[in-house]
Amino acid sequence: MSKPLAAYAARLGIERSLGLLLYLVGAGWVLDGRATAWFVVYFLAIGSGIWLAAKRPDTMARRADLAATKHTTPVWDKVILALFWLLAYFVVYYVAGVTNQSAPAWPVTIALGLAIYIASCVLTTAALMENAHAESVARLQPERAQTVCSTGPYAWVRHPMYAAIIMWCVAIVLVFPCLPVALVSATVAALIVCRTILEERMLVAGLPGYDAYRQTTRWRLIPYLF
Repeated sequence: MSKPLAAYAARLGIERSLGLLLYLVGAGWVLDGRATAWFVVYFLAIGSGIWLAAKRPDTMARRADLAATKHTTPVWDKVILALFWLLAYFVVYYVAGVTNQSAPAWPVTIALGLAIYIASCVLTTAALMENAHAESVARLQPERAQTVCSTGPYAWVRHPMYAAIIMWCVAIVLVFPCLPVALVSATVAALIVCRTILEERMLVAGLPGYDAYRQTTRWRLIPYLF
């Protein structure tokens, strides 16, 4: 594994560890069964990034190298990414910890939430395997001869990785069902919808073939809905 990719994996590990720490602080240092199950899956998901680094080293290296794209990333995307990062990696876990004792623990919804979360990880992995231009930021990539990806999960929806985040938003509410977690999750989902709309405008204006792709793959995130 290259140094940038090792740093990327380390960053993911640190982010997840901080999320767990914030949860424990909020929960009074108590880790119950559902939280244990969630965080086990959460940390195991890092393995998919390591596997992708072996299978798609160029794609993952580009995703890890944020410094190389900071001058070409739109300001709106920097703002959305910053808010997303704070809410989805940190705030939601502190809120889940604070409200955990008052949130009902239904085994069926917990199992369903974990299943949806795992499915979202699989969808993200499939998208990254398919799209060599799937960077961490939303930008046009003329220096890389960017082309439209319309195969794999991109044949179902135009933004499968964003669809996976929406799935995560549903999953975490099913595992930690309370209004504060739902509000944070809904805010994350709204940010992703905004990012999808803004990125689509950018791609239609600047990526040859994207408008035609929209005609064949109608749905942005959720088939038959959006």
